[in-house]
Amino acid sequence: MKVLVLTADANTLVYHRGDLIRDFAAQGCELVTSAAEDYPHVREFVASLGGRHRAIRMARSKINPLKDLVTMWDMWRLFRSEKPDALFAYTIKSVVYGCVIARLAGIRRIYALLPGLGFTFVKPVTWKQKILSYISEALHRFALKRADVIFMQNHDDLKLFTESNMLPAGVPVHVTAGSGVNMDEFAHAPLENDADIVAGRIRFVLVSRLLISKGVRVFAEAARRIKQLFPHAEFHLVGPFDPNPNRVSEHEVHDWVAEGTLIHHGMVKDVAALLKTMHVFVLPTWYREGVPHATLEALAMGRAVITTNSVGARECVKLTAEGETQREDGEMLMQGENGFLCQPQNVAAVECAMEWFLTKPEQIASMGRASHRLAAEVFDVRLVNEIILKAMHLHESTPRASALHHESALPLAA
Repeated sequence: MKVLVLTADANTLVYHRGDLIRDFAAQGCELVTSAAEDYPHVREFVASLGGRHRAIRMARSKINPLKDLVTMWDMWRLFRSEKPDALFAYTIKSVVYGCVIARLAGIRRIYALLPGLGFTFVKPVTWKQKILSYISEALHRFALKRADVIFMQNHDDLKLFTESNMLPAGVPVHVTAGSGVNMDEFAHAPLENDADIVAGRIRFVLVSRLLISKGVRVFAEAARRIKQLFPHAEFHLVGPFDPNPNRVSEHEVHDWVAEGTLIHHGMVKDVAALLKTMHVFVLPTWYREGVPHATLEALAMGRAVITTNSVGARECVKLTAEGETQREDGEMLMQGENGFLCQPQNVAAVECAMEWFLTKPEQIASMGRASHRLAAEVFDVRLVNEIILKAMHLHESTPRASALHHESALPLAA
């Protein structure tokens, strides 16, 4: 079986879908990958599995009718020349354009995975946003009718697409636990008897593209406030600057570093080695996530989590029966077994969660163990990929998941 994996961002072929692509190869599939970039490390990775990588012209986010026509033409030429038995497409443009062009090109099996939806389906306010939202819904509805199987990454997205009638009748839909996480690559690093925790030198870390909507500014402002009360606490920012209009500027980050609020590491290749030195993972996102991959890596390594009660992010904290704690100033936090969910865009809520860990440092290790259990039970990439391989008839064993039409590796939302 020849499988063509199509996405907008070539790096994700290695860092987010690498385990799945390895599994395709292990099942005897002939592999072709395609994305907007032709990075050497991507070519080498695919070649090591006996496959080939081919770049096409595709802008990741911006919509430009003329350039998108070029993208569709490149997809057509790619599909017609490679003649794969199956297309596995993920990211929005790859799905919306890829499903339609693949069907026209005669590809027999089409698998569409919808990862984080970003701002695409945020409730529109202006007329321009309403028009774009209407067009986007129509395009998704049209494209997904061409798919044989649809994969989604969280229950909120499933609910949105169901209520908006964007899921075609009769097409199987499976909800996976995000992209999953490699539990061997991000091995458990327990924090019991950590000398820095005992001494109050708690290290908080945010790993993300430097986008406003990922909560980078919220993290920095909460860190500034906490440093006044707990000067020994450390705050680490990890991630590259981004060309997105929603970006955090280099000037802002320079100012945070200069005033001693945080330490910026930039792009880090060995994230696992860095996470091993950290104590609490923070991602105050309000971006419409699938399930944030960086948070999954932190869970696997056994790190307590502070994140938000927003789409995709909330999947990463397992709530207790009690669930909610209320501050006197009215800022809501939801406490779980392995961390906190904060109100999105709420600096005070993030500050409160950080302060909780600083005043109860003995809880960091136990919450970290709960994070690792959650990762092993729900987010292990082997469970996620098992669902995909079974849906593609590439694996005979049965995954540990629901046998319902909407098969899921995720626990039902609380």
